[in-house]
Amino acid sequence: VDAFARTAERMAQSHDRFLQALDRGRVPSPKSLQDWGETDSDEALDELLAEAGSEPVALYREADLRRDIEADRAILRRLSRRAFLVEREDDPKLARLVDELARIAAEAEKQARNRQEARDKRKVAIFTYFSDTVGWIEKHVFAAVEADGRLAAYRGRVVSVSSSEPQHSVSRRDAVFGFAPRSAHSPDEQDRFDILITTDVLAEGENLQQCRHIINYDLPWNPMRLVQRNGRVNRIGSPHDDVFIRCFFPDSRLDDLLSLEARIRAKLEQAARSIGVEDEVIPESSVRRQDFTETREQIEALRREDAGLLEANGERANAYSGEEYRQELRQGLLDYGEEITSLPWSAGAGFKGLRAGHFFCARIGDKPYLRFVPADGGEIIDDRLGCLRLITCEPETERYLPEDQRLAAYAAWERAREHIHAEWTFFTDPANVQPRVSAVLRRAAAHLRANPPPDITLENLNAIIESLEAPLSRKLENLIREVYKPESDDRRAVSSAIIKRARELGLQPFRAPNALPPIELDEVRLIVWMAVAHE
Repeated sequence: VDAFARTAERMAQSHDRFLQALDRGRVPSPKSLQDWGETDSDEALDELLAEAGSEPVALYREADLRRDIEADRAILRRLSRRAFLVEREDDPKLARLVDELARIAAEAEKQARNRQEARDKRKVAIFTYFSDTVGWIEKHVFAAVEADGRLAAYRGRVVSVSSSEPQHSVSRRDAVFGFAPRSAHSPDEQDRFDILITTDVLAEGENLQQCRHIINYDLPWNPMRLVQRNGRVNRIGSPHDDVFIRCFFPDSRLDDLLSLEARIRAKLEQAARSIGVEDEVIPESSVRRQDFTETREQIEALRREDAGLLEANGERANAYSGEEYRQELRQGLLDYGEEITSLPWSAGAGFKGLRAGHFFCARIGDKPYLRFVPADGGEIIDDRLGCLRLITCEPETERYLPEDQRLAAYAAWERAREHIHAEWTFFTDPANVQPRVSAVLRRAAAHLRANPPPDITLENLNAIIESLEAPLSRKLENLIREVYKPESDDRRAVSSAIIKRARELGLQPFRAPNALPPIELDEVRLIVWMAVAHE
């Protein structure tokens, strides 16, 4: 509820910015609105409208557009105000969470044979999708462990993580080390925390198997996220015979919510076909129509407390993460190392999978490239995990390669090779490897060149200038904007303020990668390929 309230308010503020742009005679692009929200500076508006895109309001029916934006803003503000009225004490989910933590603590005390075992058995990782919800939960849990005698064992042993930024002076790394010092290989092995409240920032790449419990406070759009979270504790080396995964379910309204999602997906597809959808609306979801049947079945199985999805560790093709692929590759090299390394280049095979097409692994020099060419002539897929998900199979998967698919591999390879060559060629142009530097940072750098303070060496000055002429985030850009005052008469004082701020932020010179050398098409070498027929 807190995340909903804050999101509605942020959306209303975006409508405020849209109306301010209309006042300037421009209709802003989504990117300019997003960048403006990150800078939180009205001074940046004209600059962002020019850099990130906008159109003259004369191209639109301004009165109708303004009226619709104001009406939507009013709805969002009304929703936000109502949601903010909900207090933590009124939230039944938080009350149930406290009861579950109390039950876990009591069971750990009863089952453990010593103090260390009791601590490990009561360790809980609470996952939520939104960082706003981390704050909502932690304030309630912090207060509950102090006031509720059932949670006495957790006092002073609660920590939260929602980004790379430190929370309550505890960094992400220190939080993980303090929560699971043995499995995370903490340098000092100090066991400091028993409750870890986090977003999916810790859903991959962390060894938390010292922990016994996961509580999924909310359900992510993609249930495979639950599998990734489960993989943090359900791992080789766990000291526990059993691990426990709990999920909050909107049980009485689940069917309504799943039907709502299906309608949203249909409307997104319709909008994408008619006018285009620039941004991802449902996290991790394409705007194209997708088969929602499997996802719905997975959610229904979880509601029935069927742990099959979690026990399989996400072996279905849409569950994989980079870590699972690396583990599978290591195991494959152990089991079939000589067979794999002795394969001739351009070897291929086929099987029945999720989407018909051809997968190719190619190489230019020492750099690998992956491509999946859909059989329906659709857009080539070039992201690594996207390709690997489409060719996921088991060692016992039956080989299936009819003659028409084998022959179609030649034309598909030509498409893939040209796609790879075009990507390489793009980066042979030095202009394409240069960073995008905002106008205010370019002006701040030019100001330093024209007005160097007397107390800085030329080498240090150039390093500061190079650190400004870099692709900085809007947040960092805004912090530089605060001290860059070109209207000031004391220009060297402005330079000193810019240099001080750059040092406080720890800005480092940016080195753009070198442009790639031109190559011929036949220098894109095929390693292996896989034909996929639709199941």
